[in-house]
Amino acid sequence: MISVFLAGLLVVFLGWTFYYRRHWRDGLRAELSFGQDFLYAEEQTFITEKIENAKRMPVPILEAAFQIRKEIQFLDLENTAVSDFTYKRDVFSVLGNQRIIRKLPVECKKRGYYQIEKVDFTTYSLLHTWLYKMEQPEEKSLYVYAKRTDVSELVLSCEKILGARQCARRLYEDPFAFRGIREYTITDPMKTINWKASAKSGELMVNTFASTLTERVMIYLNVADEGIIKHENLIEEGISVAASLAQKLIGKGMEVGIALNAAGGKFCISPAGGRGHLTSIERMLAEFEAKDRVVPFSDILGEKQEDTMPVFISRNTDGAGRAIAEFVGKEQEGIWVVPVTAAELAEKDGGNIPGRQEAGQPDLQQLMSGNRLKILVRKVAGV
Repeated sequence: MISVFLAGLLVVFLGWTFYYRRHWRDGLRAELSFGQDFLYAEEQTFITEKIENAKRMPVPILEAAFQIRKEIQFLDLENTAVSDFTYKRDVFSVLGNQRIIRKLPVECKKRGYYQIEKVDFTTYSLLHTWLYKMEQPEEKSLYVYAKRTDVSELVLSCEKILGARQCARRLYEDPFAFRGIREYTITDPMKTINWKASAKSGELMVNTFASTLTERVMIYLNVADEGIIKHENLIEEGISVAASLAQKLIGKGMEVGIALNAAGGKFCISPAGGRGHLTSIERMLAEFEAKDRVVPFSDILGEKQEDTMPVFISRNTDGAGRAIAEFVGKEQEGIWVVPVTAAELAEKDGGNIPGRQEAGQPDLQQLMSGNRLKILVRKVAGV
């Protein structure tokens, strides 16, 4: 009798193992999603993890794992490993026709474009004799925009240079010289609303007209981290200044463009206005990575635009500084923001342009003398 009982158990065990191996993945799926489409650096959100078993057979032990760049930090470190990426592995016991939902709080430490590309399932047979695996593609992404920073001094300088253009633009606009259509801002008069375009897009759109006093700003951002000692935090500060300045100026009804000296045409956006344009700028800045190849700063300066005020953001004050001096000349007005460390600021006493004096080269301070360029030396906190 014992032998018959043991033989029966063996048959059941083998039968269950065979059936489980063939059908454990049926109706089993995972769905991951971020709590929002975008947020700003150092803000928190959550990742929703949904596991669903749409069959009657239970899955007693199920491991679901995924990975994401380590700049996304889980606030609960249980079942989490961090190396080149952050690896999250959770264990579930899923009954038949059951759905399990968990919310995993995370903090986004750095701007960037983050993706989850797949979910790996692992389960075991009875007595953990065999291991079974399955991979499920999962395309989820999150934009983490550059951290907002105080640019009130920079905005004030822009407004001083632009002078009376904010008022003059409407006085001198030619209503017969139609230029284009953009999104409505709170500074636009009701008479400029294009109702047909608004009905098609679902958002308020306004007509824009040609003017000799158009308020346009072009930001030229140097993302090259040159020198033996790297200062990635200063490059990040420059990106934050560019993003914050674009947000403030577009909110005031101005048109803003931006160019980075990173290889590839996707890192240049022509001046325009509206919320959609600001989103394009913020996403472009989020997508830039330090490993991207850079080109000389002079390559992105191009030709002067008479109706556009340039804003340069560069901590490199040697080659880039000379390119800026040649670009603005003695007539064009603009602003140069120089992110520096506290040590650099103390060394130069805060009054001069930080930089090295190369043998046989003219002093950069002398090159800048006579330029109508306002230079703002910006100390980055903590460095």
